[in-house]
Amino acid sequence: MPSLCASWLEVGDHDIGYQRDEASLHNWPLANQRMATALKAKGYHYQYVFCLDAKHVDGRAIGETLPEALLWLWQGYPIK
Repeated sequence: MPSLCASWLEVGDHDIGYQRDEASLHNWPLANQRMATALKAKGYHYQYVFCLDAKHVDGRAIGETLPEALLWLWQGYPIK
């Protein structure tokens, strides 16, 4: 049976606040990296995707990763 807690994290290297200092707590790429580290430390089932040259909700990144994200999320569920 699939894990009840699965997380897909995806962020672009030019996402919201990418130029802000880490201390501001408004830098999404750094926040996603910290979250991935925390999920790994706790043993959660997660996938972290860092998209190079991508901005927030970048259509190119979504187009390339959405199919994989959906397959990953639903892995282990039976087809009815």
